[in-house]
Amino acid sequence: MRIVLDARKYFDFGIGTYIQNLIPHIESRCELVLLLAPGDADRIPLPSSIQKVLNSSGKYSLGELRSIAKDANRLKADVFHAPHYTTPFGLKMPCVTTVHDILHVRGMEYFSFPKRFYARTIISHACRASAAIIVDSEFTKQELLDMFHVNETQVHVIHLGVSSIYSAKYSEKSVREFRNKYHLTKPTILYTGSLKPHKNVGILIRAFSHMKQRSDIQLAFSGESIKKENNLWELIRKKGVTQDVVDIGQISRKELALAYRAASVVVLPSLYEGFGFSVLEAMAAGTPAIGSRAGSIPEMMGDGGILFDPHSVDDITSALEKVLNDTEYRSTAIKKGYKNVERFSWDTCAEQTFKIYMDIA
Repeated sequence: MRIVLDARKYFDFGIGTYIQNLIPHIESRCELVLLLAPGDADRIPLPSSIQKVLNSSGKYSLGELRSIAKDANRLKADVFHAPHYTTPFGLKMPCVTTVHDILHVRGMEYFSFPKRFYARTIISHACRASAAIIVDSEFTKQELLDMFHVNETQVHVIHLGVSSIYSAKYSEKSVREFRNKYHLTKPTILYTGSLKPHKNVGILIRAFSHMKQRSDIQLAFSGESIKKENNLWELIRKKGVTQDVVDIGQISRKELALAYRAASVVVLPSLYEGFGFSVLEAMAAGTPAIGSRAGSIPEMMGDGGILFDPHSVDDITSALEKVLNDTEYRSTAIKKGYKNVERFSWDTCAEQTFKIYMDIA
């Protein structure tokens, strides 16, 4: 079976993680062809068995909706997999589309009308054109059913996995060297990922500034640079906590695994998530996690961590202080976190995804 997968978002945050982990878990099951953005082919270590085809269409462009289909048709794919909702027009084979979330439709306060209209139009097309739709969570499935004309039997919930790199064993020396490299000299609250408005990072900064009046702690950011987000950095300056905010920035997955171990607690304060990798990766690394009572986060966290009101500085502060100060709770949370993460496997994700390929081919 020849599967063509649109992998042009290989280096994106959430969707990139999905693509990066799906590829090695399905490539042994089929003949896999990847559509890649120019310049990416030489940056991605792939076995020779995987065929790489360059596609120069811009992401979220009208051109990609035709040129991707043209490539897939030329390659005579048995199934085309769109790992994001930009499903192309004119495919001559069955299509699977993964819809990670519908934030671009739901988030009226974050996106302009043209962007929301584009997202609604393209997701509607994906629902009509796809033989099967994969979603990461029950939350996203219900969102999709509520807002679009789609048959429930067409929508499949397949939880994503957590890479083994986060549960691997690392020496205390490696963790110590990571802390020294990034000047993490105090108990550390870690946020990792993008800094888009719906991530609600401002409330974390406010909670941290409250805690600084009582505790000797640091707040670290990995992923997008906090110093390049003018509004957030200005809030940090205004709260007078710049000396205890660490801008780790973009790091490798191995270093991220070390960052989780170097942290005392990992926080996901987002107002909307289709999945929520960071809390699960933290649990796999043996670090307590807290997350907002929003989107799919409660579904992902299970009973492995504390949930808080994403609009309440007092609530997030209370959750942070419990994790940082209650030794007995920390021990229990770490054990529950390990257990919770067992629900999320890339092998299982790939197996269920490949079954869908077989069913629609």
